[in-house]
Amino acid sequence: MSTIEPEIALPDAQRAHLGNVADNLQLIADLSFADVALLVPDGADWRVMADARPATAVPPFPASRAGSTLAGDECPECRTALELGRPVAGDGMRRARGANYATLAWPVGDLVAFAAVMRSRSERASAPGAMESAFMGAADELLAVLAPGPLLDLRDGRPFATTRHAGDGVLLVGESGFVAYASPNAVGIMRAAGVEGRVTGAMASTLPGAVVGISPALGAGGALAVEVDVAERVLHYRSIALPQGVLVLVEDLTEARRAAREIEVKQATIREVHHRVKNNLQTVASLLRIHARRVGSDEARHALAEATDRVASMALVHDLLAGSEEERVDFAEVAARVVDLVRHGLVGEESRVEVAVHGTTGEVDARTATSLAVVVAELVHNALEHAFAPGAPGIVRLELRRRAGELELAVRDDGRGLPAAFDLAATTNLGLAIVRALVEDDLRGTLTIAGGDGTTVTVRVPLADDA
Repeated sequence: MSTIEPEIALPDAQRAHLGNVADNLQLIADLSFADVALLVPDGADWRVMADARPATAVPPFPASRAGSTLAGDECPECRTALELGRPVAGDGMRRARGANYATLAWPVGDLVAFAAVMRSRSERASAPGAMESAFMGAADELLAVLAPGPLLDLRDGRPFATTRHAGDGVLLVGESGFVAYASPNAVGIMRAAGVEGRVTGAMASTLPGAVVGISPALGAGGALAVEVDVAERVLHYRSIALPQGVLVLVEDLTEARRAAREIEVKQATIREVHHRVKNNLQTVASLLRIHARRVGSDEARHALAEATDRVASMALVHDLLAGSEEERVDFAEVAARVVDLVRHGLVGEESRVEVAVHGTTGEVDARTATSLAVVVAELVHNALEHAFAPGAPGIVRLELRRRAGELELAVRDDGRGLPAAFDLAATTNLGLAIVRALVEDDLRGTLTIAGGDGTTVTVRVPLADDA
């Protein structure tokens, strides 16, 4: 529901009423081919609580006036409407943006009016065709419904609001239940749903889905929105009871629902693929662990343990993707889980080395996340294995940062630093070779290593979706 400015002192019931009127202003504006503003007295002036400009006509005002104050002499018909308790037309035309506009004020309130809806319509609409006349009449009746109290949903009694959607059809149903007017879009929608005869003049209850989408509002006070599957079509009815019938907005959602179902199937398939990939990678990791326990060589056991971490890191990404609606994951969450995996596997709970992850990344695409997960595993593994003497205390920090078009991660330790004459290009360390290949060749990023008090490895990779 629209929020009404708190500095305007109003009882809760009136505030709720105004909120419901404000939520329906756009529908009124489009149907009436006019700018509409909801005004509340503010001393001798008026406060614009909400307004709506029509998508169906050139509005008299270039921008929204919501929150502004209008002098009393700018809308004298509003004061008169409140005093008389009925709609009051403005005295003569007003001119704005090179056109003349006629004004009309509707009082808002049940027994005593406490607000007004001011409508400003171009004189060009003074000689409307059949469609314009039908829409304008419906807008007047809708204002008559909203003026005494909120428009309520027939099913749950809550305030009801709607607006026109692209491609909507409009039906006006008379008190007798016959269709008094059908817009071209409405006729097209009915034709697609199997109606062969004339729509205008037909009994509304015979239209596809109308028994549940239209009939309940006929002769009742209130409104309802219903989605109906009928004749291999999906129709969305929004029906509002008027003093003399029902205003119906009908939308054909068949293609939208079909596309949504196709997307759901594709997403479910992709999630299942990620689930199976994760299971396969976890199986590979388990096989590597079993093999590591059986080999006699410490060097082979160590190599297998490193390979296990790499495979497990990739499995973590696919685990998160299996529960995601899109091919994207929050990489900070991935990184934290990878670091925890490496720390537990390499140094255990009794280690005196503190390992921490700081920073945020937001979501990144699956391919980038998978490669970076292996990079994080390798760099943290190297830091824990080589930076500190056995049993020595220390700190390893993974710092994450996202800038426009780039993700940066840095692994810092306060250990013994780089060996003398260290050359990244010439190193035989397999882990660093894998990191270089992933960062520079796969992700088209940069890798730098700096010594000093400990070691800092910085990785920067471009993010195409941020460019």
